[in-house]
Amino acid sequence: MGLHLLKFLTLLLLCMLCACQSPTTRSTAAPLTVTASTAKQKANLETRNNALALLNELVNEERHLSKVLIIKRESAELKRLVKEISDVAGQAADNLKILARVTPGLHLTAGGLPQGERATRTSIAKAKRDALLHSKGAEFEFQLLITQAEALSYGTHLALIIAENEPQPARAQEFYTLSSRFKGLHEQVLAMLRPRG
Repeated sequence: MGLHLLKFLTLLLLCMLCACQSPTTRSTAAPLTVTASTAKQKANLETRNNALALLNELVNEERHLSKVLIIKRESAELKRLVKEISDVAGQAADNLKILARVTPGLHLTAGGLPQGERATRTSIAKAKRDALLHSKGAEFEFQLLITQAEALSYGTHLALIIAENEPQPARAQEFYTLSSRFKGLHEQVLAMLRPRG
């Protein structure tokens, strides 16, 4: 009788140990992988969405760049370049509007910048606008090209960050292409800024 009781208790103890350890091992491994993956996807989408909002702001300003030439005289080369920048920005702005309509939860007006950064950008924009309005001739062209060098560099990198954080490959490719177009325009601006000789 004592031997049967000892075997029974040993078997019961083994079952309890196996039952306690096995589910714990399985239940902790799977959720950790899912949680880490989900957290990375969420971070990528937050980065993408923030960059999309910033890009939206930039291209909606740049699409109206050619309007500054209404009141200023400029070289044919600058006029052509400004029109191309406006056209690329306008097309990007239109595409972003469509993207916002078909992407649930995407708000292109939520740039998420801190108040200090927002105030600084407003101050810089005012200084640039004043510099453009109060200059003419070669100085006007120089000031305009400087602003465009900065804007196009920023746009190049915003589009790149969006592409790198976009989960849909076809959409990511569109932003890689936009980044490349901005980079090409940036290089044209730099070429016009370099001294000729």
